Amino acid sequence: MPPADRGHEPTARRVDRRAFAREFPSGDPSATECAQNLMLASSRFTDVDTRALRRHGLSLAARILLATIEGAGEPLPANVLAERLLVSGASITSLVDTLERRGLVRRVRPDHDRRLVLIELTDAAQPVIDAYLAEVTALHAAEFSIFTADEREQLTVLLARLSAHLTTLDLDSITAAAKPRRARARQRKGAPHD
Repeated sequence: MPPADRGHEPTARRVDRRAFAREFPSGDPSATECAQNLMLASSRFTDVDTRALRRHGLSLAARILLATIEGAGEPLPANVLAERLLVSGASITSLVDTLERRGLVRRVRPDHDRRLVLIELTDAAQPVIDAYLAEVTALHAAEFSIFTADEREQLTVLLARLSAHLTTLDLDSITAAAKPRRARARQRKGAPHD
């Protein structure tokens, strides 16, 4: 197993499982620990990527949009970009406006259908994309170097499974069926914890 960052094993966020089970009868302490640790890792991961790539002056969404158009190999309609980036049409419009002002994309109308508006990369975009993609792939290699290849594969499979599962949840039914939170026993000052 590769050594942990800075030579020590990180401590996972944990909850007092007995107290949690008493207080939240519909919950699962290990699920909450997973959620807390996933959210913390996600926040730190995004922060590291943003700080490392800030010299490009592009938001994460802008970098993904540029890479998406480049990966498609052709201009794309805004609604397709919104779908691929999982954002609203208004967000894409704002993002494209910003990138257009920077000279990295332009809106074009194809001759075969003048009603359609496509977003295409400008010549100025390619060196920017090349630079940040080289940097972000090196960064990702460093970020995940603490895992073996098998662990990275397992993490990829688990995250994909979680992502797919989240799209199937009936959120209204789950929240409606949640049992009420039980009041915690108040600790007296100086009393020992259980």
